[in-house]
Amino acid sequence: MDMNVLQKLDKMPINEARIAAVALIDPKKTKKLVLNRLEYDISKAYSSGEVSRIMWQVYMSGSGYGTIGSAWKKHYASA
Repeated sequence: MDMNVLQKLDKMPINEARIAAVALIDPKKTKKLVLNRLEYDISKAYSSGEVSRIMWQVYMSGSGYGTIGSAWKKHYASA
């Protein structure tokens, strides 16, 4: 994941942030159902700050810093 883009998501216009966020997700490392749910959630985000929050959670989870049994993981596990 490109940290430069990740750190700038909240400062981008909402549509640009959505496009950049979806481009950051590696489809080879992400289950199809989770990918679809992330794309949906990003498309429904009300601000670029919300897009940034979603992507920081993706980054933290992918880096091994996620919390087992968290509501966030359950949200995407049920996708």
